[in-house]
Amino acid sequence: MVFELNREAGKLLAAFPDGDHAGRFECGFSVCGIPTCRCRSVHLRFSAQPSVGDLPNGQQAERQVVLDLDHKAVAPEFRRQALPDQIAFSEKLVEAMDADDFHLLGNLHFVVKTELAENAKPETIDFQFDFAKIESASETQTYNRILPFGNRLYFDIDGQQHLLIDQHCVRVGCNCTDTYLNVLPIGPDGNFGEPAGMVLLDYAGREWKEVPNEPAPGDLSSLRQRLEIAFPDFYTRLATRHAKLQAIYRHCRQRRLETERAAKTASSKKVGRNDPCPCGSGKKYKKCCGAFNRTR
Repeated sequence: MVFELNREAGKLLAAFPDGDHAGRFECGFSVCGIPTCRCRSVHLRFSAQPSVGDLPNGQQAERQVVLDLDHKAVAPEFRRQALPDQIAFSEKLVEAMDADDFHLLGNLHFVVKTELAENAKPETIDFQFDFAKIESASETQTYNRILPFGNRLYFDIDGQQHLLIDQHCVRVGCNCTDTYLNVLPIGPDGNFGEPAGMVLLDYAGREWKEVPNEPAPGDLSSLRQRLEIAFPDFYTRLATRHAKLQAIYRHCRQRRLETERAAKTASSKKVGRNDPCPCGSGKKYKKCCGAFNRTR
């Protein structure tokens, strides 16, 4: 195993041979900073920890590596941009890593991305909503679809882990407190099974209802009891997640409307004879397209 997490010191360490040197490193660790991004790339910065005979005059070498955890390989974009010695170091690193290394980095990635997603201010988050469907048909939005690494609602049913998926209405002007809850079982291999059913919950009134034409996830009273035990702040948590999605949607929609208004204003603005020609030639309008238009 290459990597070791020193929890007391809060440091990620690595050890593997690097040429003639012992190859002991302290690793900086960072991830993609976009809360809505689903990529599992990790950025590693290796600072050599010199000892006698390693690096002369106390010199410390630093190397950069970007890994794609999904494919357990050097990230393609990094490979295209990196220098040959960086690529060689990265490939040597991947070759030395085992499943435990990728598992450790994967856990660190998830923790960092979750903290980033949960702490990001709604106005800084950009997501491609289908505004027409949301406003005309009140299409609900799933919390972990918009924030893939946001906190997830895991709970057990008879020893088997399940994931609760919460969907909320974000339409402007809607004050409902309804949440659609889907229950997904998780198999021993970590993969999701077929949905166990859906329930409609008014979290403000704490009213649990079956959804018409949808199977219920077993006995609702039993499910309610399990979730209230698993999440003592369950109803408050749903309200917080709903409010966050509403705020993200509101800011995204406002930016979309402002962009559309700016585009309409620009297209309708009359160009003066002495203004720069909108074609980008650098000439005045009257000496460029304006002259052409007068002769048509």
